[in-house]
Amino acid sequence: MSTDGAFGYFIERVEVGTELRIEGWAFHNRHGLCGFEVVIDGGQRPPAIHVQRGIDRHDVGLAIGNPLADRSGFAVVAALPLSTSAVVLRLTAGGEEFLVPLMLREGLSLRSWQLACERGPGAVEYSFLTERGLRYAAALPSSLARAREALDRFEAASPERETPCIAPVTIIVPVYGGKPFLIPLVHALIETVESRHHIVFIDDGNPDRSITAFLIALATSLDHVTLVAKPANEGYLKAVVSGLEVATRLNPDGHVVLLNTDVEVPPGWLERLVGPIERTPRIASTTPFTNAGTICGFPAMPEDNAPFLGAAVQDIDGVFATLKDVAPVEVPTGVGFCMALNRKALRDIGGFDLAAFGRGYGEEVDWCRRAMRHGYVNVAVPNLYVHHKHGGSFTSQEKQSQIAASGEIIRQRYPEFDAEVQDFIRADPLRPLRAAAVVRILGRSDRLRTVLLFDHSGKGGAALFRTKEVARLQAAGRTVLLVRPAVQPVLGMPDGALDVELLHREATVRFPANDLTDVAALAKALPLAEVVVNSLVGYRNPEAVMAFARSLRLEWGVPLRLLHHDYFPICPSLNLIDSEDRFCGVPDPERCRSCIPINAHVHWPGTDAGWSGAFGMELDGTFDMAAYRRAWQDFFDLADRHVVFSRSALGTLRRAFVLPDERVRIMPHLVDHLMVTPLPPPPSGPVASIAVVGGINVAKGSRMLEGVVRLAEAQALPLLFELFGNIDRPIQSPHFRDNGSYTPEELRSRLAQHGCRAIFLPSIWPETYCYILDEVVGLGLPVVVFDMGAPAERLRHCANGFVVPAVTPEAALSALWRAVGQSTTVCP
Repeated sequence: MSTDGAFGYFIERVEVGTELRIEGWAFHNRHGLCGFEVVIDGGQRPPAIHVQRGIDRHDVGLAIGNPLADRSGFAVVAALPLSTSAVVLRLTAGGEEFLVPLMLREGLSLRSWQLACERGPGAVEYSFLTERGLRYAAALPSSLARAREALDRFEAASPERETPCIAPVTIIVPVYGGKPFLIPLVHALIETVESRHHIVFIDDGNPDRSITAFLIALATSLDHVTLVAKPANEGYLKAVVSGLEVATRLNPDGHVVLLNTDVEVPPGWLERLVGPIERTPRIASTTPFTNAGTICGFPAMPEDNAPFLGAAVQDIDGVFATLKDVAPVEVPTGVGFCMALNRKALRDIGGFDLAAFGRGYGEEVDWCRRAMRHGYVNVAVPNLYVHHKHGGSFTSQEKQSQIAASGEIIRQRYPEFDAEVQDFIRADPLRPLRAAAVVRILGRSDRLRTVLLFDHSGKGGAALFRTKEVARLQAAGRTVLLVRPAVQPVLGMPDGALDVELLHREATVRFPANDLTDVAALAKALPLAEVVVNSLVGYRNPEAVMAFARSLRLEWGVPLRLLHHDYFPICPSLNLIDSEDRFCGVPDPERCRSCIPINAHVHWPGTDAGWSGAFGMELDGTFDMAAYRRAWQDFFDLADRHVVFSRSALGTLRRAFVLPDERVRIMPHLVDHLMVTPLPPPPSGPVASIAVVGGINVAKGSRMLEGVVRLAEAQALPLLFELFGNIDRPIQSPHFRDNGSYTPEELRSRLAQHGCRAIFLPSIWPETYCYILDEVVGLGLPVVVFDMGAPAERLRHCANGFVVPAVTPEAALSALWRAVGQSTTVCP
């Protein structure tokens, strides 16, 4: 632990990118949790700062020996002006302050920061590999990260007719094979390209002479179509170079478009593709969105996609075409399947390098990077989408060979290129537009409906269930809009921001760190089938979420389903563990008045001041449990369905709430993530190993386990407790061994390897189900639990179940001794 007088702290992570992120812990030994400020360049405040404190750090509380330090974790995010040269973190508590020198800049480049804090990580982390990565991250207005604003950029009305290009354009189409694509492309070009533009087809020595015959007929029939016929195949790049020569002769002042045969173009595509170049002469190339176009991919990038929902190109582009007020976005290179080239750039830097790139592939990267070195930029066109089917010019084997050869040339000529592509993918400035487009496309589909799912942002059984529920809903043809509390603070976002993901079988898109107004915009854009609440633990304002769900239920008639994984509605301690670390038994609400404010197990996001403003909290600092439960009961009364996972959980809920039978369904979990088969009989020996499985905290019985271990140690019993998982308190004893974490798939073999003869699940709260029990009970070993909750309910029906009536270390040890077959009693 690092301390400076009254302040204890440690800086664990410092990251520099478009903003500064600082993570660690800090605690004042008299005043408790600290406040945080960032000071730059000798006294200035950054333009924006967001502080998240009170993060769970039980490890610090254990090390310091002060339970108040369990919430000493923090994360600070601050805007970092490019001119900044020094950064200091100021800790404050109870009128005292301490300055932590954080970073000094030793040069002008992005990556010239040096840590000035001795009690910190070894080096600064950088969000981006190159200076250009910062430009990519800032390419779109930050406001577009908000779902409602991104959606607003896509107008509901049909797009207006595009303004024609100022000058005629020449379109070059190399043709070699790809016969199934040719007729659809030609039809589209005839329908969408005005006759004042030139279309140049290059017949690159097609062995199928019917292709040649078709192209000849096309050129003789249409005055604006020119055919260049080659007697033998010379490769894609040579065909393009020949096309550029013809384009220069036919249309010396016009811009050029390269087009593969395996594309489908929508109405108005040419005007939208070339328009940015005519409006901004420093643009060298433009590339549209496409299903298969690496960094310009949709709905995901850089991987290839099938056309989203199998929709026609005009249906997908019909959404993109409505996009308004978004400038083209800088990209590290254009993509040659459908790319416009600026005639001025062609004059300034020349054409493609035929000598270096031979038969093709990578030539457009070389040209775009040369253009950048001459002051040009390459951009993606946000309001245009083109299908790309992959299958025109190269066989797969030839393609891979060409990629390898050209890639080496690109690396030699432009060593920064790969890093800039990685930075573009990391920054992903087109993400908000892709996400909003997915929402608009789904919203236009009558056959697809969306489930709005609220959940916590942690792990555990509820999160595992959510994963399975999402898969079930997707298999049923549903899209899932998943909302969770944001894990990290984000500049410009309110406290209590939300991470929002749209989960479709064909795509996952994210709107990180938004709020309920953004969720409302998404809900309005998507046809909702249902609202599901998996958990509201971790939300800064659960009551606001409940009110939002209530409005959807009452005003829109959207069904509401509540899933009961824990007892958060009964008590914000979540697991019904009181301030004395015991199961409370759901007492009269008056008893809760004094317990809640001092209960370390309360899961309440609140403000840094704690419970201030929380529903149920009164001005005198006491807690009105009756008011808290009334709010939940009102919410419960709206639900069309309550799903509980055991009869015992339903009984516990009904100690506090009225749940009508006709709205309740009991549905046990199924452990379908692994197969459970019996273990062979464990070997006999002088010491009996007892497995303890899972994440063991106070509710899961960490103190109970320690008490049992101490009893076994005091009585010198031949028992060894083997932990597979993790625990919130270290237990130093020859009768205890921590084997670290495990995966469910390897648990069986690890228990066999350690010769375990029984399993102890020391949980002291009435669990609503317990996945781990189903992972271990089928192994055939004796399983020991206390007489509470779903585990005891199920184990009474299992031959290898041992249910302990009294929740004490003595009773547990006696049952464990019986389970391993050593004796019938140990303790008096």
